[in-house]
Formats: sequence, C-alpha cells, structure tokens
Amino acid sequence: MSPSLSTEISDERLAFAAGAGDRSAFSELVDRYTGRVVAAIDRRLGDHHAALDVAQEVWIKVFRALPRFREGPTFRSWLFSIALNATRDEGRRRQRRPHYDSEPLRPVADPKDMTQERSIDEALQRVPEPFRSTLQLVDVEKFSYQEAATALGCNVGTVRSRLSRGRHAFREQWETDESGTVATNSGPTR
Repeated sequence: MSPSLSTEISDERLAFAAGAGDRSAFSELVDRYTGRVVAAIDRRLGDHHAALDVAQEVWIKVFRALPRFREGPTFRSWLFSIALNATRDEGRRRQRRPHYDSEPLRPVADPKDMTQERSIDEALQRVPEPFRSTLQLVDVEKFSYQEAATALGCNVGTVRSRLSRGRHAFREQWETDESGTVATNSGPTR
C-alpha cells in the first residue's frame, strides 16, 4: 500500500482487508489509531505503562476479531468499544491486586502545562462511570453521538443524557480541588 493512498482508504475498507489477511492493512490501522487508543486508556487508568500494555491487548483482540468485523458500526467505534472493555477489565484487575506507581515523570516543556493537564486528568478521573467514558468519547475523541452510542452499547438518547450529566460532574470536579474546597481560580460556582 503506497503512503499517498493510505490516507484515502477508509478505516472500514482497511478493516475488511485486514480481516481477509492483509497485514499491511492491519499495520495501517495500528498506525492510525495506536496513539489515540493509548491516550484514551491512559486517561482512564492514569498509568502510561499500563495503558501501553492494555493497548497491546486491544490490538491482539482486534486482530483476532477482524475476520468477524461487519458493516454497521464504524471501525473507530468498534475499536474504541474493544478498548473501553479492555480498560474496564484492567480496572477490575487492579482492584483485586495492589498497585505500585512505578511510572517515571514525563518531561513537559512548560510546568504550567503539566499542572493543567494533570488537573484535567484528575478531574476526569473523579467523574463516575459511565459518564467518564461518554465524555472521553464525545469531547476528547470527537465521536459523533451515534458512534459513541455504538461504542458504549447504548442508544443516542442515553449518550446525550450521560454527556450532560458527565459535563456537569466534570465541571464540579474541576472547580473543586482535592481537599474538597472550591478552587480560588475557578470563578463563581453554582
């Protein structure tokens, strides 16, 4: 597959080709989505090394399931459905065993950017499920409501409701620091 054509081929066509055994089509899908899958998992788990491991599991599951991929959901919503399920499984495994934070600090150009990013991630982590997953798919990954509904296994009305409640919960978490008091730089609260 030539590099100039690879961006013109839809994800779904690549998925069908990969399901039929075309390894270059599978490689193209991996290249297109690995960064986003790892980032989505990392946001949910808060552990970059674990996110890399779970993403690898996701791609193994995708590779094995591609022969059964059918028309209907977009490849992206199908992939993120698998990633969300794998992330939930990892979350359950973590609850059953002790967790030791061994992730090294990641260098960031501006410490202020790092603090802002950490605050956003921490606020998002405190948003309860299933609102967090919905926020992540629609607001971060820019899924349409229909794609999010497919990935989450619910209807569009449920996505809209969860998104509204999730945004409200995120706003509350963002405006409240870890000690439970309203942050001084957040402006007026409601």
